[in-house]
Amino acid sequence: MKLKKSIGDNTYIGVEKGITLVALVITIIVLLILAGITISLTIGQRGILKRAEEAGKNYGEASKQEENELIKISNEMDSIIEGTVVPDLPSETNYTIVDGVPVPKGFEHVEGTKDTGFVIKDISVDSQGNPTKTNGNEFVWVPCTEDGKNGSIKYDRYAFSSQGWAYTQTKDEKTGEILVPAYVGYVFTEEMSNIEITSIKKYGGFYIGRYEVGVEGYDVEVKTSNTNNEKEWTGYTNGTAVVQEDKQVWNYITRDLAKKIAEEIYTNNMVTSRLCSSYAWDTTLQFIENRNEGYATNSTGGNYSRILKHTGMGSIAKNNIYDMGGNITEWTTEVCSSQIEPCTGRGGVYVNNPNDGPASYRCYTRQEYAYDHIGFRIALYIS
Repeated sequence: MKLKKSIGDNTYIGVEKGITLVALVITIIVLLILAGITISLTIGQRGILKRAEEAGKNYGEASKQEENELIKISNEMDSIIEGTVVPDLPSETNYTIVDGVPVPKGFEHVEGTKDTGFVIKDISVDSQGNPTKTNGNEFVWVPCTEDGKNGSIKYDRYAFSSQGWAYTQTKDEKTGEILVPAYVGYVFTEEMSNIEITSIKKYGGFYIGRYEVGVEGYDVEVKTSNTNNEKEWTGYTNGTAVVQEDKQVWNYITRDLAKKIAEEIYTNNMVTSRLCSSYAWDTTLQFIENRNEGYATNSTGGNYSRILKHTGMGSIAKNNIYDMGGNITEWTTEVCSSQIEPCTGRGGVYVNNPNDGPASYRCYTRQEYAYDHIGFRIALYIS
């Protein structure tokens, strides 16, 4: 600050103002503090941008929850109008709901409806974005309930009758044993697994392989004889199990190895794969028959020519599920009371005509048997 003289005398009449270096520094410091506060409020841990991001996320989750609630209300209305049961699906993140059907994470709905055959496809990729070994596998939803009330299909083992010579079956309702009169003294039994119980109770259904399990990438030369009678044996080596169209059916395989491979196809926490049980097989046949697709217990619709690839030409699909009434017999986890031949095969096979081998066909055989006309199919349960 500088005093200024008046004109003509020595009287000081005022001051001349200026900015000192100290004041400038203080001003800059204040501006920096204000800038820091502004930046913190904008992009800090609890800043405006972070809060906006959280608000957007919360809005998305709320919208998804609202959508699920609307679907639930719609399903309940359908239940009242149509007299059918729709499960009260839990709200989780390992699946989405489409047409009232839970679609596991890593899969997408590709065609069909819950009534006509709801098909999903595996779309999973690895961390580099490359398709995994299971990418492209297809499955069909089979809606069912634990008790079968209100018009729903009960997840159960069933006895079927047909025009065939051997396959009129009866069931003991107390023990659950299935008897095939042609096999005098032998009964077929199985206990439902905890995985099946949980999936049916929680989700109101399960997925079954759209196709018989195929093998991809196997060696050109295939062994066709299990000379050492090994229980875990296959004629294919270095192969990958797939559930896809236009793949060589995985035949020449023993029941025990089929069971092991089926359980290894999916091992994540989203879904669980299992060799098809008699519960899954029979409930699927009921699903097919209830929609008038035919071939579960009678002589119509099976593929009884030797087509071991699913080319779509000649293979028979019912409710978008292929060849349960033909092509090859398929291993299941059902057990026969025969001590020598305790394993059970199901479904039609190309070596028999439709009357002798409908889709409800049950046969017993040895664990170490592996032929060209025996393969397997898997069921998929949401974890």
